[in-house]
Amino acid sequence: MHCLIIAGGTVGPDDPLYPYTQGKPKALIDMGGRSMLERVVDALQNSSYVEDILIVGIDPQIGTGLSFTRPVEFLPDQGGMVSNMLGGVSWFIKNRPGAEVVLGCSADIPTITGQVVDEFIETCRPWDKGVYYNFVTRTRLEGRFPNSRRTYSRYGDIEAAGGDMVIARPDVAERNRPLLESVTAARKKPWRVASVVGIRMLIKFLFHRLTIADVETTASRILGAPVKIILDGPPELAMDADKPFQVDMLRAEFAGSQQNL
Repeated sequence: MHCLIIAGGTVGPDDPLYPYTQGKPKALIDMGGRSMLERVVDALQNSSYVEDILIVGIDPQIGTGLSFTRPVEFLPDQGGMVSNMLGGVSWFIKNRPGAEVVLGCSADIPTITGQVVDEFIETCRPWDKGVYYNFVTRTRLEGRFPNSRRTYSRYGDIEAAGGDMVIARPDVAERNRPLLESVTAARKKPWRVASVVGIRMLIKFLFHRLTIADVETTASRILGAPVKIILDGPPELAMDADKPFQVDMLRAEFAGSQQNL
């Protein structure tokens, strides 16, 4: 399986993470002596399924200073998260035309391992849907990372955080390019989101009545392809280093694991 890593995102001086990045891409934040990106790539290259990796959002010249077990491909930043994702999908369509599905992963979940990657991929078998996404419940995530303070949404009687790994058919992403761009642009404007997902879905979300089945059904309708939500996969999939205290927490975990060696 081919893998696309979204690693863009240069942090500006007004961002709380700037002292950690000093203007470099967020993916290069040090995490126990290695960058987050290097740790994520290590996990993916230790997977039984991942064949090759394309990293979008990092200049190839910067990439030459990083250490990986096997060679990887680079694409420079395409101008945003969705643009990076779609740029990567286009690259795979052109350079790996036989790829039926692509594994997508963010560069800021440094605690994943090869086993974590394999568990997610295997849970998604037989990979015949258009998109596989994942949620991790509050109970499981806080059992593994008790001080994570992630943001949770309610789906029926379930509280869950979205994970940072997905399996998708390249053609589904490519033909929904305008939709993905419009949804991203409207994510902080509920009335515009409603025009895409439907007012009924938006009301159910606002009143905490939305279920996992609702998400699957609506996403399938909008994307024109079956969507499957994987619930309660490995908690490492949803533990991103998004805020300073989360970076510190994960650094402490890596420091502790090194002391135990």
